[in-house]
Formats: sequence, C-alpha cells, structure tokens
Amino acid sequence: MKKILILITMLLLTFSALEAGNKQALKHANPMPNLMRIVVGNAVLLDVNDTQMKEVKGWMKTAKPVMKGMIKEVMMKEKALHENALTTDADIEKQADEVLALRKKIIMMKTKCRQELKRILTEKQYAAVVTIYKSVQ
Repeated sequence: MKKILILITMLLLTFSALEAGNKQALKHANPMPNLMRIVVGNAVLLDVNDTQMKEVKGWMKTAKPVMKGMIKEVMMKEKALHENALTTDADIEKQADEVLALRKKIIMMKTKCRQELKRILTEKQYAAVVTIYKSVQ
C-alpha cells in the first residue's frame, strides 16, 4: 500500500511539473494575454450566455491547436538555434528571422483572439475579463 501511495504521489508531481513547464513554455513563446481561458473559467461571474460560450468555444476549438503548434515550433527552432550557436554558427541570422517571424504570427493570432472576444462579449464583459486577467497575474 505504501508503494502505491508513493507511486501515485510521484506521478502527480511529474504531471504537475509537466504542466508548469508547459505554462512556462507558453509564456515564453507567447507574451500575449490568454483571455479565452479567463472567459471560460469565469463564465458565471461574467454572465456569459450560452450563445456567447458556444462562439468562444468554437474559436478555441479552431485556434488552440494552431497556437499550440506554433508554440512548439518556436521552442524547437530556438533549441536548434541554441545548438547551432554552440557548434557551427551557420545560418544564425536566418534561423533568428524564422523564430521572430513565428513569434509575430503568434502575436497576430492573439490579437485576432482579442478582436473575437470584443465581438462576442459586451463591452462590460470584456472589461471584466481584462480586470480578472490583471488580478491573477
């Protein structure tokens, strides 16, 4: 029984560390605010109706996989850039430009996300989302 508890504890700690690492990677690759998560997590407080929630979740279903892919790509390209800097230094400028272009795509997509929220929510709801976001940062 003691071994099982130790194993479960270790698994929970591993998953916690992975989740923390994912959040850190997300913040590193994407300095823009993640407001959709605030809306979904605080829907009752924000008085989000069913139609609004359906639109928010629809946007998330489409955008989230694209965003995750771009973030993974940023992390891979930065790792390759780092390795290259320790070995050959070949094409450093080209690799850096690729990372910066990808980061700009992420920023533009997050800008579209905010525009979608402003379209879906009322002005009061959107202002409350920003207030909540700022309070948890």
